[in-house]
Amino acid sequence: MTIPPPGRNRRNHLGPIESTNWTQPGAPAAGFARQGRDRSRFTLPSLRVSTATASVAYPFLAQAPLTHKGTFLGTNLGTGAPFTFSPFELYRDGLITNPNILIAGEIGSGKTNTTCALTLRSIPLGFKVAAVDAKSDWARFARSYGGAAISIGPGRGNRLNPLDVSDALLRARVDAEGNRIDPQILAKASQLRLLEGLIEIRLERSLRVDEKTAVALALEQALHASGGKPILSDIATALRDPDPHLSKAIARTPTEMLDAGNAARWAFDGLLSTVARDLFDGPSTTRFDSTAPIVAIDLSDLYNDHSNLSIAFTCASAWMEAALATPGNGQRFAVYDEAWRVLAHAHGAIDRLQQQFRLARAWGLSNVLVLHNLRDTLNVGDAGSAERNKAESLLALAGTKVIGYQPAKELPGTAAALDLTQAEVDVVGNASRGEFLVKLQTTAGVRSYRIRVDLHPHELQWWDTTAGMHNTGSHDSEPRP
Repeated sequence: MTIPPPGRNRRNHLGPIESTNWTQPGAPAAGFARQGRDRSRFTLPSLRVSTATASVAYPFLAQAPLTHKGTFLGTNLGTGAPFTFSPFELYRDGLITNPNILIAGEIGSGKTNTTCALTLRSIPLGFKVAAVDAKSDWARFARSYGGAAISIGPGRGNRLNPLDVSDALLRARVDAEGNRIDPQILAKASQLRLLEGLIEIRLERSLRVDEKTAVALALEQALHASGGKPILSDIATALRDPDPHLSKAIARTPTEMLDAGNAARWAFDGLLSTVARDLFDGPSTTRFDSTAPIVAIDLSDLYNDHSNLSIAFTCASAWMEAALATPGNGQRFAVYDEAWRVLAHAHGAIDRLQQQFRLARAWGLSNVLVLHNLRDTLNVGDAGSAERNKAESLLALAGTKVIGYQPAKELPGTAAALDLTQAEVDVVGNASRGEFLVKLQTTAGVRSYRIRVDLHPHELQWWDTTAGMHNTGSHDSEPRP
């Protein structure tokens, strides 16, 4: 049945309808002008604007393409054009200055597949991937793509020393201004942030100034005692028995340093009474394979061990970051999946992530933080507290936000944290599975895109994270590309 265009006299809904050529509209039927329905007389004043103005006045409808370079993600739902994205290509072309990415979406929104599309599709383009995951998904991806998977858990036999420092990082170098950088100081600062973060997780509060001094002296003592390669037990020993000479160098007695480090000592002793002793206290039993297209650290054995998973995630991340902190090691995505496990303990963890985000350009990294929602980062500490301010500043350190469906209760907080317009809030609040708002800070201002991530059927199979729900009892082998 052909439906006539507006202005055609259909007489009634029961009679026959005349076929109409939509490309050759006829004159209005008799009587329509008298009824005030003659559309030929309805005009609006014209307005000439630039495409830049139009893209603001009509968001998602009149957009300039972001770039034709990089990794294909899917379809720009505003224009129907392909949407490609690569933080490395955009940075190289001077379109962005911040390569870090935040990906958030409710369970089932498709955020894992989106993260895979961004990172794993980039491997054939010459980029690499490193991931820490509280589930087993990224270890499975690593095996499928010819990479390396390191499973950490009781009885696995693998151990990572979170105080490891890359040999390449210890080589002297200069910054962009020609100033010499002391690699020992850089390495020590990284180790100190880790130790403070672990202790703060145990104490569930921030360290005081005197406690930080005690931990710093313990690290210095452990470095001397171990020949520059300390393990966690060396720190515990130094906290229990402060070195008199180091204490004197800062005009303190060993007794004063023992008192200052009392809480830190108890926290560290408690730390080493947990699973951390077997998994992270001692020399590493494996090395980070920098030549592999993807390296994944699997912590799924501890997924339901809430008291230890945050510690394990922090230690594993520190070990991975030490390996990645090597200039000239190639451009790589560093994925922190299920990162809310760490951010739930904001003390210390956010400090480390902030430093990692700030150093991304120097190390050739694009850090990818994967969360369920922004409440994971913002519901820490009281409003106006130092912890809350740190969490909010972490969001600012992600130059690109990829936001999937958020339920109504999350929308006000998401809109406030990301400074979303009402049009952007509508996109996030009504997004279907696989649809995302991409908002990024460019050198020409903020741009937003509503995209749908398009997946190949093989990718749907390789990246399926719901296999258990579809299992019919057969013993299918793991899909491989």
